[in-house]
Amino acid sequence: MDTDAATNTRSATGRVEVDASPERVWKALTDAAELVRWFPLEARVEPGEGGSIFMSWKNEYAGESEILAWEPPRRLVISWGWDDSGEHPPQVTEYRIESEAGRTVVDVVTSGFPDDPSWDAFVEGTNHGWKFELASLQQYLERHAGEDRDVVYLRRRTPIDAAEAWARLFGSDGLGECPYGGDVFDDTEYRQYAAILEDLDGALLRVSMEPSMAGPDVRDVTLWLQAWGDARERLPEFEAKWRPLLERLFPEGETP
Repeated sequence: MDTDAATNTRSATGRVEVDASPERVWKALTDAAELVRWFPLEARVEPGEGGSIFMSWKNEYAGESEILAWEPPRRLVISWGWDDSGEHPPQVTEYRIESEAGRTVVDVVTSGFPDDPSWDAFVEGTNHGWKFELASLQQYLERHAGEDRDVVYLRRRTPIDAAEAWARLFGSDGLGECPYGGDVFDDTEYRQYAAILEDLDGALLRVSMEPSMAGPDVRDVTLWLQAWGDARERLPEFEAKWRPLLERLFPEGETP
């Protein structure tokens, strides 16, 4: 996390190395049909500087971003102006794509977060979010390029504290200590558990807990599972199991 003293704002960052050409990475970042295979659930793109990229997760996380820089296949900058209140300046996300030792390195910086303690959770959440999303980009391009993706995306909003919510999620009555095994690449208590599930042909599992837009004393618990190819056929069984599980684990909560 970087701090810009001149503007009193902070940045969240991410980096990934991908075994794909810069041109292939650029297309994954800028083509609507490609974006929905690894990042949002819906996307629309008006290409070029001054154009726009719309992305939606089919809830309050949806919005249209202005394209501030369009330099294929090396640099893309978009303004994430999803705060209509005008209280804070919009965040800006910059993607830089470079070749390095036969692979492609993608660096992402989301800047403009206010340097205020009330934003700590959002900055931390963005750092963890990029860790998962860039792993998704890598998994898509290296193992499932051109394949459509299906997603199970379930959320439960709860007023209980983070420690209790996390304990319920990973307790014996919840998902268990290491749900579904797999290659765990993020296991940060009270924030995010993320793993690659080889038994589902490299599907990606994410269990996360984020500050809620509903208020400072509320948090959103999310179960996310994405799969490509034939493994998509298994997703309905997870959704049928997880939906009542979240309701049982968090009876004092609500489904937004």
